Amino acid sequence: MTPKEKRKILIITDYFYPHWTGIAKSMYYFVQEIKDDYETALLTVRYSRKLKKQEDLFSVRVFREDYLFSLSRAKYSFSIIWKFFKIINHYDVVLVNSPFSNIIPIALLTKLFRKKLLILHHGDLILTYGLFNRILEKIFDFSSFISFFLADKVSTFTFDYAKNSRVLKRYLYKFTPLIIPIDIFIKHSQTAEDRYIIEKIKKLRHTHKVIIGFAGRFVEEKGFDILFSAIPAIKQACPDVHFVYAGETNIPYECFFQKHQLQFEKIKESVTFFGLLNEVELVSFYKHIDFLIIPSRSDCFPIVQLEAMSLHVPCIVSDIPGARVPVQKTGYGMLFRKADPNDIVRAIKDILKERVKIKKKYKNVLSFLDKQKNDKTIKGFIEQ
Repeated sequence: MTPKEKRKILIITDYFYPHWTGIAKSMYYFVQEIKDDYETALLTVRYSRKLKKQEDLFSVRVFREDYLFSLSRAKYSFSIIWKFFKIINHYDVVLVNSPFSNIIPIALLTKLFRKKLLILHHGDLILTYGLFNRILEKIFDFSSFISFFLADKVSTFTFDYAKNSRVLKRYLYKFTPLIIPIDIFIKHSQTAEDRYIIEKIKKLRHTHKVIIGFAGRFVEEKGFDILFSAIPAIKQACPDVHFVYAGETNIPYECFFQKHQLQFEKIKESVTFFGLLNEVELVSFYKHIDFLIIPSRSDCFPIVQLEAMSLHVPCIVSDIPGARVPVQKTGYGMLFRKADPNDIVRAIKDILKERVKIKKKYKNVLSFLDKQKNDKTIKGFIEQ
């Protein structure tokens, strides 16, 4: 490789754009950050027949392989292993976006071809109750242990999450924390505007002074049912509060919203559902709420928190490893005890009392985001 040649990186991930979960969105931000410094390609699952098998997106070559079957939230593809085998020799570094359904064969092939193996972990697999799901979690843990052992480096967003992770805590000796910069989101948010979302929230403000948003897939680990349990007491203590939700309730592999339909019926006058929003709509959603609440039971690092904070929205967050770090570092929000509806009520009452003081801490958010812009962090993870 001559001095002028860029190093070649192949990223492997189960999901990528236009799939728009946090794990896919984080990888989109990562690609945006490295594409000018590295020749980047991405190998992923073709989860929809509408998607091309190969195309160039954001100056990145994207390869998609068909899946054989769905298993919980994963789309399992055997052909992705064969595709990887055929193209691996063209690249210097392999980065696996974990959790990844084929992580063991990809890790073994990467080392067999003597390529550098990096693993960016987005959180341990935590599924709903049931024997089959416990077996899946054990398979995930076993696969992760082997793959992380083979990796040259492993990473997640914070040391706080890593030391509490079932799988990462064994590999702290090769760990580097890596919060992915969201520069591209901040840039787009300066001009993004959706009149429908704006008008809908403005209409709610005719009768409600405080709008609190929550966002994400309606699954057990996100803890929205815990928030639902807290809402009657919140409304009693703070009648002006109204909640707005951006996200998908129909999750085929986990019918969690349907299980809590009766609970929702009791508080539906206090919650407005916006559905799954696109990027422009989501920016408008953030810009016109007062606070964002994250009641998760487990969450490695919710990207919505960083996006909301960047747009002057303080966050009310469950005190769990990883998710709590931005509020701890910036003071731009409030923490509450995990899975405790009563403490959610306390946190909302406190943040309403302290909102002027907390809003003044936005400079801490800018400082926190600036630290993530330091490209030495990402380059160090890839190069060293």
